[in-house]
Amino acid sequence: MRKRVRQFFAAVTARISEQDRMFVKQHLTEPEQRLFWQMSVPDQRHTLNVAYTAAKLAAQHPAADWKIAVKSALLHDVGRRRGDMSVADKVIAVLAHKLAPRWARQWAKEGRGGFIANLRHALYIYFNHAERSARLLEIIGTERAVVDAVRKHHSAPAHDDTPELNILRKADDRH
Repeated sequence: MRKRVRQFFAAVTARISEQDRMFVKQHLTEPEQRLFWQMSVPDQRHTLNVAYTAAKLAAQHPAADWKIAVKSALLHDVGRRRGDMSVADKVIAVLAHKLAPRWARQWAKEGRGGFIANLRHALYIYFNHAERSARLLEIIGTERAVVDAVRKHHSAPAHDDTPELNILRKADDRH
């Protein structure tokens, strides 16, 4: 719960520096940058934090492809676009998942509208953003290794997971 409180305060105070902008420009293609900048500022800040952590972890892991690890981290949440959910919607989605996971999954539904529709959409994004992100990345031709890591970053660990996917999960879990 402490982690979630920290995430809430990070979201409401999120800022992007010029150094962050240069980091994004250096590591992403133009189509990938367009997807990145379509996320909310809190999600951009989160993915940058994950990418900085992934860069450090990948540098310590000889089998990992540093570029794939960093790019996967920067792009892992592009399926959560600005306007998909407010900070309040996300708080409610996290609480619903913690308190009533089966109900939350069943109640999730794509499509914004009124208050209830927006909450249902927030739950849909919460549960489906990894697949949604992967599909967007496939459309623009992002490398298969990045797409696969993004798609699986919330899946249960498997014996054939790549080092980059494991790094993404570890870095994401820290933020």
